[in-house]
Amino acid sequence: MQILPSPALAQIVKHFLIIENDHTAHVQHRMFSDGNTGMVFNYGDPLIHLESHNELSAILPFGFIYGQLDIFQNIISAGKIGMLIVVFHPFGLSSLLKISAIELKNQILNLETFYSLEIETLLDQIFQSSDIFSKIQIVENFLTRKLTMSNQADNLAFNTIKLIHHHNGNLSVNQLTSILQISERKLQRTFEEHIGLPPKRYSGVIRIQYFLKLLRKSPRSFQTKLVYDAGFFDQAHLIREMKNISGITPSQYISQTNLLAANFLQIPEK
Repeated sequence: MQILPSPALAQIVKHFLIIENDHTAHVQHRMFSDGNTGMVFNYGDPLIHLESHNELSAILPFGFIYGQLDIFQNIISAGKIGMLIVVFHPFGLSSLLKISAIELKNQILNLETFYSLEIETLLDQIFQSSDIFSKIQIVENFLTRKLTMSNQADNLAFNTIKLIHHHNGNLSVNQLTSILQISERKLQRTFEEHIGLPPKRYSGVIRIQYFLKLLRKSPRSFQTKLVYDAGFFDQAHLIREMKNISGITPSQYISQTNLLAANFLQIPEK
């Protein structure tokens, strides 16, 4: 379930995402990039993050953030899933935290790192709240207190993201610099500072997400026109890009009956 933020937060928050499910223990999930960053409040059972090709694992804190993901992540749920996720615009989290986006790339960090004096009380309030709208209001109040005038989006970053999404990720870096009338170096620096992924990589993520959106609407059309509608040269090109971003193929994606979010799904354990 997606819920839009209040107008005061719309400059940095895209939407709130609610993920709930009753699972038996020890179910593995795959999370991969959708081009956004997030702040997660877990009010369900513990989540375990598998690191370094599943050789290491760590219990995730009940409040954490994640930056732009250049590599997919594997997460195990220990039972009931209950997550309230603040899905930020691509530049939203770095703007809120006043940190260069490149420093957050592929990072999953405890919220205590940034809000050590408040996070325990905030998590208690979310746990004790009886309904999801009350939980969202608690988080909105928290984020509103953290907003300042300096949290405004960088104009170039905002305009470039808008342009990339308008074309569903199908503009080259040369086309972007030509339309925006800037140098490639300036574009790269802007993305490092405010987005966290290079513009070419970010565009690739958006192109894949656009394809998956089409696929969810028309799953039987995968073998034909959807590949080309999304801007891929052929099926092999699509599969290669999809596996690079998510670690799975389009067929594996659409075969999953438990799609909790567009970029968060249950996968079989190896």
